[in-house]
Amino acid sequence: MRALAIAAVLTGGLMPITAQAAVTIDYVMYVGGAKIGTMSLAADVDPQRYQLETQIKTEEVAGATEDATLTLFAAGAQEDKSVKPQIFTSDYVNAGGQSSQLQITFNETGPASVLALPPPQKKPGTLSDFHKKGALDPVSALLALAASGGATPCGTTVPVFDGWRRFDITVAYGGETTIEANEGYSGPAHKCEGRLTPVAGYSAKAMTELKEDPQKVEVWLAPMESAGFLVPVRIIAPTPYGGAVIRSTAIRED
Repeated sequence: MRALAIAAVLTGGLMPITAQAAVTIDYVMYVGGAKIGTMSLAADVDPQRYQLETQIKTEEVAGATEDATLTLFAAGAQEDKSVKPQIFTSDYVNAGGQSSQLQITFNETGPASVLALPPPQKKPGTLSDFHKKGALDPVSALLALAASGGATPCGTTVPVFDGWRRFDITVAYGGETTIEANEGYSGPAHKCEGRLTPVAGYSAKAMTELKEDPQKVEVWLAPMESAGFLVPVRIIAPTPYGGAVIRSTAIRED
């Protein structure tokens, strides 16, 4: 589920909001042509504050995947076009009854406290306050990743802290294209390419592996003119089960 969480983070397509907007997007996930689950993204945003929630549900398929649900939530403020997270939560549960919860609270300088239930079995890698300063949680990065400084989306690097590790997410603009689909969104879209770079909190082995073979995600963003921002309508991302294609099936304004 961890790699799927990274995919959820990299669905960032929300552009700076000038009025209140609320939208929910439903997705279906495929690996090798087989459906492995669903995903949803719900956003409630205005110029001063935001609430974002991503939920990923996987299904058991031929013993390769599992029935599980991962819910990520973040809330915070927006000041001078800067994202200021206040709280982040992660809730995971599978059909076998295994579960875990994580909560990160923030102050003006960045992550202030981490509460995990159950506590991690392995000691986290070395991570200093210096590394955490100014870092965002994985879901609040959705808003920050949208900053482009120009007419096109993407084109920025955001520092992220997930409770144990610090990494950078860099998103580059890949150009304009057209999506054709039998279900969900069809039409013009912007392609963005994301890459994760480890910074601290990883084992030496994981640090080396990720630097040599960084996790990459491709995201297609479509304009939603009535709400005033772009939304992610298609994603290609790595998962523990292989490369996944995640495409939107419905977009609803609330």
